[in-house]
Amino acid sequence: MAPPFSCLNFVDQRFSPESPAIRRLFSLARAAEGRTLIVEAIEPHGIIADENDEIQSLYPGYQMTGLTRISFWKSIITNQEQLRSENNKDFLGYAILKRDAVPDKYIDQTAYDDPALGVTPEFVSPGFWSVFEAVFIKDPHPNNCVPNVMIYKVSIGDTEFCIEGILYAQQNTLNRQCAQVALRSLLSRILQCDISYREINNLAGKSPQQKGLEVSQIRDVLTKLGIKFRDYDYELNPDLSRRFPNHYQKCAYAGVESGMGSLITFCLAGSSISENQPLHIIPFYGHTFNKDTWIPEADIAYFKVGDDVGYIPSESWTSSFLGHDDNFGPNFCVPRLYLAPERVKYVVEILKPGYAVSGIEAETKALPFLYSLLDHIGINDFPNPWLNRLVTSVRIQRVVFRAIAIDKDTYIKHLATGKDWEDNSENDTVIQALSRADLPAHLWIVEVSIPQLFPANKRKLGEIVLNGEIELSGDDGDFSPFVLARLPGAYYFIQSDQNDDPNFERYSSALTSHFPVIRI
Repeated sequence: MAPPFSCLNFVDQRFSPESPAIRRLFSLARAAEGRTLIVEAIEPHGIIADENDEIQSLYPGYQMTGLTRISFWKSIITNQEQLRSENNKDFLGYAILKRDAVPDKYIDQTAYDDPALGVTPEFVSPGFWSVFEAVFIKDPHPNNCVPNVMIYKVSIGDTEFCIEGILYAQQNTLNRQCAQVALRSLLSRILQCDISYREINNLAGKSPQQKGLEVSQIRDVLTKLGIKFRDYDYELNPDLSRRFPNHYQKCAYAGVESGMGSLITFCLAGSSISENQPLHIIPFYGHTFNKDTWIPEADIAYFKVGDDVGYIPSESWTSSFLGHDDNFGPNFCVPRLYLAPERVKYVVEILKPGYAVSGIEAETKALPFLYSLLDHIGINDFPNPWLNRLVTSVRIQRVVFRAIAIDKDTYIKHLATGKDWEDNSENDTVIQALSRADLPAHLWIVEVSIPQLFPANKRKLGEIVLNGEIELSGDDGDFSPFVLARLPGAYYFIQSDQNDDPNFERYSSALTSHFPVIRI
């Protein structure tokens, strides 16, 4: 890929100059300092062969006229033997490009023949290229947060390699549209295995004449796969969008932060759009973190004066969502405030397996628990400057909440391996006691911090731990989801709960100052 090689020329000559998505793949490789490009003509197997059968049943004249696998490498590779000795750290990404032709549907196109690039007759054939699938490493910037990155295996030549990323795919307008490829992108890491477009279409009950998927069909796919989710159809609930203009952002963030992802459907706009506005859907799988954003403090101080806000969600420090757009390619930053609320028609927050509620609900439920706890612990009896700072922040509604869905063992390991700001480690006896305790397997950890600490240091003052396996009621006096709380210097468990006024049992902790947030 060294000069004078041109990625733009290569795409023009081998594929389609009108494909921004294919161009994007090469741009990502260039940005990641790619030095070698490997191109292979491959045979259709597995879900590629399955797709060909499905398209053939829909369009009898269908022909697959090209199937190419491209891989990008940070090292210089000149032969097969060198490829076999490569390791995964230099593997930047791969894409399977598929050319589909239906003579009575498409106008035939012919690739340019450039002997200098070794173009063979197998690449000169009618039809349109699309990205059947692609996986690229995430941008290594420390503020790019991608929980639950999936490991994908792919054979390049005769050697198997692994790459961490989020699968991307592009619609072909034949059997997969934006809804199907968005679903497959997220489902591949949720299910820990691949899923074919035929299976997605069958689960949705899609008719042969139908292109995309309706809201009810997206719900059917998720439900039949046993995947829990929270979704909001703003077409049916316009009042929700009017009262909470940025509601869809909170849902999208909650799905992303849980490591499962979110889907957002929006309508197109422009002078050429008719009254029947077409819709587009894109998947989100990560977000960026901006420690210097002005919004969290200013929103309360200037624009919600006197409002009963309660807490600052960690979502406020998100600048962009990370997601795919099948029209333009993978791994884009979509500014959090870019999609106008009136344009968003549908949002899906996918819940982590084993969890009954959303991260939004967990944060909301944690707030009255924190209020009740601070009313009972008697900070004068246990003087701690960090506890006092927390109490002050709660009183002026400047406390920060971040809800993380993790299992019991991961939470205990987090406490056992971290150190507070004064280099204290948790006592082994406490860790052993927590390990023996009958805690739920699935926990919502609502991390508690303050605005001067959370963004700059990515640290917290404690957490409210809730049972992730049960539904949460709207009753502030219902303490059944409460598992424990950890604040500077102590853990708190409910000893008794009578007349909506719980008594907390206190156990000392060696962690007396702020502590790292959970990294997932």
